[in-house]
Amino acid sequence: MELNFTLIVQLAIVLSLMVVLSQVVFKPFLHLLQERRERVEGAEKRAKELRQRTDELIERYREAISAAQAEGTMIREEIRKESLAKEMEILQKAMEEANRIIQEMKLKISDEAIPARAGLRLHAQNLSREIAEKILGRRLQ
Repeated sequence: MELNFTLIVQLAIVLSLMVVLSQVVFKPFLHLLQERRERVEGAEKRAKELRQRTDELIERYREAISAAQAEGTMIREEIRKESLAKEMEILQKAMEEANRIIQEMKLKISDEAIPARAGLRLHAQNLSREIAEKILGRRLQ
């Protein structure tokens, strides 16, 4: 192999072309690839952060729903207890009122029964006397 001038010129052209292409094409291309890699990594990082934030928000949402359901259950139970107590109170008052009315009616009946019995006794005596007078055919004293 001979070292001649054309080889040196070709070597110089290749080296200068490499330097020029390195500055004009390769460095910007590598820089562009680096920026793209950083953007992709940044987007992946943001997506991971958003996914983590979303998971946290979903967990908080579920906890809030569970707490609200528990509170709703407690409120519903309190309302049920209050309504049962109110129902018992109403029934108790109704029973007391019914007993009071029954007692009043019993007193009224017993108060009316005494004169009615006396009236019936007198009527029975009169009726007995009339029957006896008709049977005997004369007037009794």
